Amino acid sequence: VLACTTHLFLHELGHQLVADEVGAEATQMDFFKFKNGNFYPGLSTYKSMPSESKLPYAAAGERMAGFTFEYAFESYRNTPTAFNKALLFFSGADFLLYTVLGNYVFPDNKMYDPNIIREESGCSKEALLGIVLAKSLINTYRVVNKEVNFIPQLNMNRSSASLSIRINF
Repeated sequence: VLACTTHLFLHELGHQLVADEVGAEATQMDFFKFKNGNFYPGLSTYKSMPSESKLPYAAAGERMAGFTFEYAFESYRNTPTAFNKALLFFSGADFLLYTVLGNYVFPDNKMYDPNIIREESGCSKEALLGIVLAKSLINTYRVVNKEVNFIPQLNMNRSSASLSIRINF
């Protein structure tokens, strides 16, 4: 439970950090909230934001989850505790689950990060799922193979987001 709530808090914090950076107004972070008849374990909102910043804002939770995954990955390798293992799982699997939910269960929910990413980028459901699945599989491979020297990472600026592979030499 602690690892799940830690991951959830850090995911939403990622949205808030980008919102502050791009000058969004009236930002708010809530947990375990019902809004418009839907339940959200974590929910970050804003009143207004520059339109070119909506994609980085939507991707910011996953970017923070990537940082959390890397922390949990190193921590688990050094000290394999139940917390580190659970944090590794939640930070590595959440966006895959979130994308499946957003694409196929709640495709019209305008507050789901994957739906915002699709809308802002023009990416199809299948392409987004493929990208997210590839990142998840790469990270799974990294967990089971200690010799891997590459890391999938999400890069962002004020108006774009991209997935890249970093290779450590």
